Formats: sequence, C-alpha cells, structure tokens
Amino acid sequence: MQSIIGVLILLALFIANVYLYRANKNTPLPEGCENLKPDCAACGIAHCAIRDQKGSEG
Repeated sequence: MQSIIGVLILLALFIANVYLYRANKNTPLPEGCENLKPDCAACGIAHCAIRDQKGSEG
C-alpha cells in the first residue's frame, strides 16, 4: 500500500511539472525582457567574446 501511495505522489509531481512547463512556455514575455543580450558595457571582462566581435565589426 505504501508503494502505491509513493508511486501516486511521484505521478502527481510529474504531471504538475509537465503542466507548469507547458503553462510557462505559453506565457508571453514581460515588456522589456525580449532582448536579454548584454551590450559591451555590461561586464568588466577585458577578453569578452562579445566585446571582441563588436570591436572588429565597427
């Protein structure tokens, strides 16, 4: 009986996880969070790959 209860609890947690994952995928992004790429001033790392790419383009 205890193993059945354990399996039912795990099944309920799995179903809740799948439901919440799908609900999160269908939720629109808040305003201002569409582009999360940092610009060059976002970090202080001198050898940043993004900084190197932007420096060679411009």
